[in-house]
Amino acid sequence: MQSATQKNNKFWLWIIFLVYPLGAFIYAVKNYANKQFRIFILLFFVFYGYTFLPIPNSDGSRYKEDFEKTISYNFSQYFSDIKNIYKGESINTDYYALTLKFVVHSFTNNPKIFFMMAALVYFLVYLKLIETIWNLIAEKNSRYFVSFFIGCCVIYNISAGVNAIRFPLAFMVFAYGALKLVLTEKRKYLLVAILSGLIHFALFFSVAFLLIIYLFKFKLNRWLLYSMLLLAVVLGSLFPTFIQQNLDFFGKASESKFIDYTQEGFVESRKDHLQVWNWYVYFNFYSTYIFTLLSFFLTRVKSFKISFDSNSEKLFVFTAAMLFQSQLSASVVDDISNRYNLLFVFFALVYLLYLSVNNYNNKFLRFLNYIYIPIILLNVLIRLRGDLYTVNAVVVFGNFIVALFTDINISIQDFLLK
Repeated sequence: MQSATQKNNKFWLWIIFLVYPLGAFIYAVKNYANKQFRIFILLFFVFYGYTFLPIPNSDGSRYKEDFEKTISYNFSQYFSDIKNIYKGESINTDYYALTLKFVVHSFTNNPKIFFMMAALVYFLVYLKLIETIWNLIAEKNSRYFVSFFIGCCVIYNISAGVNAIRFPLAFMVFAYGALKLVLTEKRKYLLVAILSGLIHFALFFSVAFLLIIYLFKFKLNRWLLYSMLLLAVVLGSLFPTFIQQNLDFFGKASESKFIDYTQEGFVESRKDHLQVWNWYVYFNFYSTYIFTLLSFFLTRVKSFKISFDSNSEKLFVFTAAMLFQSQLSASVVDDISNRYNLLFVFFALVYLLYLSVNNYNNKFLRFLNYIYIPIILLNVLIRLRGDLYTVNAVVVFGNFIVALFTDINISIQDFLLK
């Protein structure tokens, strides 16, 4: 039951949100432990989606251009695209992007509404995932390990789910379903994870690993896991050949995507792209992965005297499965394209966070936390730098009314520089 004071605070927060959404958002984040205020975090992100500014030549700019060019998108066109998705004859290779386009076009041709709806769906799932992680540690003393929690929160840029539409949402849906399945073993969460493959087909690969581990009830001998990881390295040279020989089984759309990501010209362009990165971007790209990889294995060293319960054991097993997957895919695609690395990093951070708050006085886990602090600070700064180009100045200085009746299209980054 809400107290009279809590209801009064929520009433005034509604007023603040209408006048200045950013203020309500900051208050809600600072008081995240109070569930009644979390709605303002979601509403602020919806506001961000409505005012979203796609970066030129990004996925978001291509979605905006496609949406504006499509004057109408009726049910027959939508049904035809859905029917031909895996034949390689559709304008897209996943159900979600087509469905979102169809739903929004059914009542408006405004691309702002398209991005607003994308933000609503993405942040609903994202915030539900973050809430699940928060609930793991809410009753425990976790202030010394907040860096691991922040790492989970910024696994993607805030703009990713609005800009890229498909893979970031699929990632969050899979991560939420898989994490809940690991913690509860309720089959309904397996269905949630499977839905991620309909948002982006690449997640069906992850679902396959989840199914295998689920059949074993997330209980595999540690040395068997190590043997499997070693096997992944050995099979790395054989896996690309196996995929190429069986591409027809996955459909023409998947075959086309595989060729796009593995053709010589594309791989070479990715290598060239790495060469022009600044040192801090290069460091940020690899540091989190290397840190989580080493930490993941070091937590099993007995001399560090870390205690495990059933949940931490299950998280370890599933994270190992995600590492196995990322190692296999690394033999097929380049480092930048291997987005399965993010799944390993994410679950490794959840595992480290859960392990840390259950071993609060463990010196080694505190040591890992201190090492990770500069890594996550750099990560946040780099992500923030990119996101500021997508944040409309009206998000920082205005509200929904200003956004509805004005046509402000200047990013906060450009506004501050000018």
